[in-house]
This record gives sequence, structure tokens and C-alpha cells, in this order.
Amino acid sequence: MDINDIFKESVTNTTLNVGKGKRKMGSAPSMRLLKERGYGIEGEGEVTEGSAKRPKPDDNNSDASDIDDTEGGRFFSDGLTKQQKGVLQWVDNAEDIEEHLDKDTVCRLVARLERAMSKNTEDRIKYAQSPADFAESEADLDEALRNLLPLTSSVQDLHVLDDLGALPTLVELLGHENEDIVMNVVELVSELTSMDAWSQEGESQEERQQVVGFIKALGKHAFFEALGHSLRRLDESTESAYDSDDASGVAKMLDIVENLTTLDASLAETAVNSMELLDWLQVRICTSPDISSSNTETTDANQQYAAELVAILLQTSTKICQSAAKTPLMDALLKCLAKYRKRTPEDAVEMEYLENIINSLCVLVATPQGRHEFESLEGVELLVLLQKQPEIGRLLSLKILDYALSPSESALEQVGALDADLLVRRSIAKRYIEGMGLKYLFYVLMRRGKGAAQKLYRDHPESDERIMSCVSWLFRLTERESPLHWRVLAKFVPSPADDASWKLHVDRLVELNIQYFDSLREAEEQMNASDSEGEDKEEEEERYLVRQDSGLFSLQMSDIVIAFVAVDGEARERIEQRLRRKGRSLDMVAEELAEYISVKQASSLASLNPKGKGKGKAKAKAAAGTTNLSNMLDSL
Repeated sequence: MDINDIFKESVTNTTLNVGKGKRKMGSAPSMRLLKERGYGIEGEGEVTEGSAKRPKPDDNNSDASDIDDTEGGRFFSDGLTKQQKGVLQWVDNAEDIEEHLDKDTVCRLVARLERAMSKNTEDRIKYAQSPADFAESEADLDEALRNLLPLTSSVQDLHVLDDLGALPTLVELLGHENEDIVMNVVELVSELTSMDAWSQEGESQEERQQVVGFIKALGKHAFFEALGHSLRRLDESTESAYDSDDASGVAKMLDIVENLTTLDASLAETAVNSMELLDWLQVRICTSPDISSSNTETTDANQQYAAELVAILLQTSTKICQSAAKTPLMDALLKCLAKYRKRTPEDAVEMEYLENIINSLCVLVATPQGRHEFESLEGVELLVLLQKQPEIGRLLSLKILDYALSPSESALEQVGALDADLLVRRSIAKRYIEGMGLKYLFYVLMRRGKGAAQKLYRDHPESDERIMSCVSWLFRLTERESPLHWRVLAKFVPSPADDASWKLHVDRLVELNIQYFDSLREAEEQMNASDSEGEDKEEEEERYLVRQDSGLFSLQMSDIVIAFVAVDGEARERIEQRLRRKGRSLDMVAEELAEYISVKQASSLASLNPKGKGKGKAKAKAAAGTTNLSNMLDSL
């Protein structure tokens, strides 16, 4: 067959089965609309940049000869006319066109929402036995809710919803039988409370107050009570096609509460109380609804999110923390922690879950009531069990122990609470020592272990600082000359049963002390090089904070341990020998402790007598004037 005949051969069947059953594309925008959108005409030349205008097409622009052919002929061009190119550019830039919402637009959207809700309510009553008959009105209601989402970029118009009485409608829709409608309301509030809605290129206080006012107005219509009820309606444990939707809905509701912690802590407190959220969270963090999984230890995404939200709430508000102390939350957290006595997190998600559990426990244990609850629930014994395992639980448990032994700041604000708090801390120290916790504590101090254990020590250098703090408080919380105090001291002094390990412990103690001193000295040298000659009170306080961040507290904790250990003659001689090698001495240790005692006593006197802060600091300096280590022990 001649090749010319091939191209001349006609096509007999031109019917193509393409696009049947699919949604048809809308017609191309008219030239008038293109001009309104900014695609104007400046003549026969190219489109000018910045104006996005195109040349006016002539009547013959559909002809092939009008196609831009500058790249080397029609086979190398894109095959589009100038008008077609203009339409495509308009489509490409359509997403960049911001839809502006003004008050009138919001009014129309609210009116449409009210009509859609009324129609849906009527249809549901009229066609109660025939869901297909009210499906159309439900779709209209769904669309009306989604049309309110652009308010996230115009939060200054949120007050219009309250002015028009639309807030009760939104709250009522949270109880709608169709969960998709409920999720639309939740998504709307979640987007409005997110930081992206009220903070553009830096926090905007005006927009923030608009969102705060909107949420407070919602709260007056029992929004949080309805949200808590909707949260309990969702079932994440059923094996159905809607599992993912329910799980997503739970996450969105938790998003709202988390957003409130950033927006306004008082709103978060209201939400937690009205939703009875702590009761739900303490159950959710312990259980995974994934019943199809054979591994009961699996941590799902919302379980991890619930643990994270608990940690955020407890750290955000002292009122929430106090409320949590009156619930079984402590017991739930300890049960979650107990799962890791003989296992380690399997992935990063589960690791984050465990860290959130640890952080929540630390916040609760830092309060007198939470510390008492921790002891009564045998939390100390659980810590010892965790430290027996050479895994991540051993290092993370040190953080809880540190918080449990350190004094509570809130106890200083209550008359008589300080003494009660001290008794609980002494009881915790006693139970830890009697539970053989010292053995594992000094394992970590000496970084004993191989392979994975050594990698954990490198990945968690803060464990050394926590050990110094824990050992210093174990010395201070046990009475001197008592058997408990001796058991701590025996780790650093020679004994008939141990002739070598005490030297290693002393050497490690001095090594850490010198390490913290060098870090602090380097920071002070940098500050001295940049500071001016005269310092005011604010600069002095800022300088002190920088020193704290550079290791001052860890240095002082190791100084305290050295002061107690130096009571023994042989241990003191070894400490002095090791310090001299690095240009240090016990006199320098005593001077650092004097500063610590001065600040400590000044803080105590200031809390008892806020009006006499200056006098209290002067008395503290006088009390800490001695540099004799043995005389300082009673002040520690």
C-alpha cells in the first residue's frame, strides 16, 4: 500500500466511548470575565508582565496560521491559539485569586445555612422512613457549612455569626444524626482556632481577640458540653468502613482543645471541665481500639495524641493539674508506664507516647498532692523495676525520680504545705533506697553496659545531670548518721566489702564537676567579653539565667555531693587530688555552694515575706558567709 494512501484513508467510526458518566466541565470563561480577572488587551504584542493582560484575539485566531510558531514550525509549538492560552492561564491562576469575605457575604452564608438546616429538619421529619428523600437537603446543609470555611482567612468578621444568632445553630448541629454534618462543624471550629487563622506573619492580637471572643460566645451556648457528647458518640473500636472517619473526628476534636491551650489557657480550662475531658483521656491513653490487631501492646495514633494532649494540658494550666490530681489519672499513667518494664518502644510514635507519659507524670509529681498519690500507688517501686532493665525506661525513669525528690514550688506558697511536702519526699527517698534503687542509679552514673546501652547514654547526656540532682537530694533527705544516709555515702567511701568501686565513683563525681565548671567558665568569659562596665538589676538577673543554662545548677548539685562525700578522710583526699589536676580546689567548691545557699535562702525568705525581698537576700548572704564545707551541710 502506498504511504500516501494511508494518510488519505478515511476513519469510518468516530464514536469514542470517552467521558460517559463523568461530570462535564463548565464552559470556558468569556472574554468579558477574562478582562474582569485582569487578562486585558494591550495590542498585538506579547502579554505584559505584572498586568497579566493578553492581546485581543482576532476573528481568525482559531486558524492554524495564527499559532505561535517561533520555536521552529507548528510541529514544535504547543498547538494552542492565543485565546486558548489565555483561558488556560486563567485556570492556572484561579487558585491564587483570594475570595474576599465582607459582612454582607457572611450574612448571605449564614442565611443559606439557616435555610438549609430548616429544610433538612423538615425533610427528616416528613420522610423519616425514607432517608433517600432527605439526602438532597442534607447535601445542601453540608455545602452550607463548608462555605463558612473561608472565614479562617477573615476572622475579623467572626462577630457577625454571633450578631446574626448563628452560634446556637452551630451548637445544635453538633448533635445532628449525620456524623458528617457534625464533623463539618468540628472542622470549622478547629480551623478557626488554629494558629494559622489568627496569626499571620507573627501574632496578631486583634485577630486573636476576635477568635477568643468567638469561642467564648460559643461557650455560652454550651458548645463544649455538646462537643464532649459528640466525642463520646464516635466509636473507634467498631470494624466498619467508617472507622477512619471516626478516628479522624476524634483527632479533630482533640485539635480544638490543643488549639485553645495556645489561644487562651482559660478557654482550655473551660473546655476540659465542660467536656469532662480528663475522664475520657485517662481511659483513652491506656487502651487501643484496634481490635483487629493481635498485638495488644500496639499504640495507635489517637492514643499517642491523647497522651500528648494530657502532657500539654498539665503543663499549660495549674488549675487543670490540680483537677487531674483529684482523678484516677495518676493511676492510669502508671499503668501505661508499667507496660515498659520488659519491653521498649517499637517505633518513633510509641517512643513519643512513652515520653509524653513521662512528662505528664513529672508535672503531677511536682505537686504535693500528686507526689502523695504517686507514693501511695507504689510509683517508687515501679521506678526501681524500670531501672532494672538496661533499656530506655531506665534513663527516662530518672526524670520522674528527680521531680519526685526535688521540692515543690507550689508548696512554698501554702502555709504548712512545705513541711508536709518534705515528709513525703523523705518517704520517697527511703522507699527508693530500701528498694535497692541505688544499685541501678550508679549503673547509669558509671555508664555501665555495652552496645545499645552505651548508645543510649550518648543519646541522653542529660542523664548525668539528673543523677547528680537525685544523689544530692538522697543525701539531703536522709538524716545524717542514719543507716539510709550511710548507704548513700558508702558508694563513695571505702568499705570492707568494696575496695575499688568507691574510687571509680569518686573519680566520676569529680569528672562531672570539672565538666560543668568548664562549661560555666566558658559562658562567663563570653559574657564578660560582651558586657558593658555597668550592670543594672535586669542585666544581673539575665546573666544569672544564662549561667543556669550553661550548667550552674548541675555544678552546684555536684558540689553538694562533694560536700557530703568529703566528710570521709580518704574520700576527701582523693577528691582534692583529682581537683588539683584541673586547677580546682575544695575552697572553690565551697564558694559555689555559698552562692547556692544564698539564692536558696533568699527565695525562701522572699516567698514568706514578698515585701522584704532585699532584706531577705542580705540575711541569706550573711548566713552563707562561711566557706567551710562541713558547716554548710546543715544549710543544704
